[in-house]
Amino acid sequence: MSQANTSKTCVPATDEQYRVALMQPYFLPYLGYFQLIAAVDCFVIYDNVQFIKNGWIERNRYLLEQEPKWFRVPLSKSSHTQQIMEKRIAETFDPGDILNKLSFAYRRAPHAPRMLGWLEALLVEPASSIAELNERILRACCALIGLQTPIIRSSDLSICADSKAQDRVLEVVQACAGTHYLNPVNGGHLYQVEVFQQVGITLELLKATLPNYRQGGREQPFVPGLSILDVLMYNDAQTVGAWAKGGEILRA
Repeated sequence: MSQANTSKTCVPATDEQYRVALMQPYFLPYLGYFQLIAAVDCFVIYDNVQFIKNGWIERNRYLLEQEPKWFRVPLSKSSHTQQIMEKRIAETFDPGDILNKLSFAYRRAPHAPRMLGWLEALLVEPASSIAELNERILRACCALIGLQTPIIRSSDLSICADSKAQDRVLEVVQACAGTHYLNPVNGGHLYQVEVFQQVGITLELLKATLPNYRQGGREQPFVPGLSILDVLMYNDAQTVGAWAKGGEILRA
């Protein structure tokens, strides 16, 4: 499968609808994140905004004996005002810590051997920042499940350094020549439809669709919203790719 587009720019081929999404670089994010990527013409990694501790950037959840547990990448101590792309991975980081946890938790999962080897190759390669590591994993996930949406970084765009919140998002979409901006439905309250309309951009919301699948060998209540890794441990990449093309786009 071809890898996600690695260009630094997203340029629409015509004057028709061009949908853009913008998200912080999460660590092995859940399936809904990939539904957002699949639904747009250009996906922007929002790496030049302030890092928020104990969010989804340096950690995520896996399943251990039907209970969600955290696994994380340790980060170096630094100023709380650092941007995501400036946040360094701790020198003490040992990929084996994560791999050992996952190997035990998913020891009976049908795709565990292949997925653990796949993840190990991504974790052992040095990264200058958590943003670099997460982007590497994100692109590898897209390639694995067959998503070819162009992916760029907001730090590579010419936008005002002083703009904040909604204004900054609008600048990113405009820098990509976007006509539509797609945001996860849970964050829709952060934006004002009329402000987007004033600059000729349509605000849309994505309602993720998370299908149930069998987690482990016993009939247990399904635990949704875990890392994409959980989905890939129990389902083949083609199936996950088809699920990634789900989700419902709503007009804000």
